[in-house]
Amino acid sequence: MQAPLIAIPVKPFGVAKRRLAPVLDAGRRSRLGREVAARTIAAAQATGVPVAVVTADAGVMAWAGNQGANVVVDPGRDLNVAAQAAVRTAGSRPWMILHADLPLVEPADLLAVITELKTAGSVIAPSYDGGTSVLAGSGPFPFRYGPASFRRHIACAPHLLKVLVRVGLAIDLDAPSDLAAAREHPRGAWLSYF
Repeated sequence: MQAPLIAIPVKPFGVAKRRLAPVLDAGRRSRLGREVAARTIAAAQATGVPVAVVTADAGVMAWAGNQGANVVVDPGRDLNVAAQAAVRTAGSRPWMILHADLPLVEPADLLAVITELKTAGSVIAPSYDGGTSVLAGSGPFPFRYGPASFRRHIACAPHLLKVLVRVGLAIDLDAPSDLAAAREHPRGAWLSYF
């Protein structure tokens, strides 16, 4: 199997993480968004496969280049469209859509997805709240991101999807309770600065 393209959609840092406003001011939310995305990119790069940031924001594009990641231009409508842009960029190679807000992700989590992808048609990793943290496959896929996307993705291709549950892929930073839970995990010690 050809190495997959790991595509990481990233929103502008100034507007990211608004649901954390009850516990973090705008500056800290922006720094947190940037730091967790940088850590996610570094984990992806440590796997040795190609990594690209998918964004519509010129500032994030420049930042991604400084992180050593390629850039896929997001048409800017929603996450489903961003994922489709990444699939088109991957061409004939497999792809992995990886969320940028996974504070506990490690290279081993992503290598586990790549290993499963070698024998499965597609691989999905749910977030604890019913979302989709990782979706990997080859060729076109009917992306259904949004609330409860895990169930919608499973419904699209139940015979193709291998479900992979790992702590590094399960906790994303959407709400104050997510930040608190991640801080309590040994991998989340770095979050004490936020």
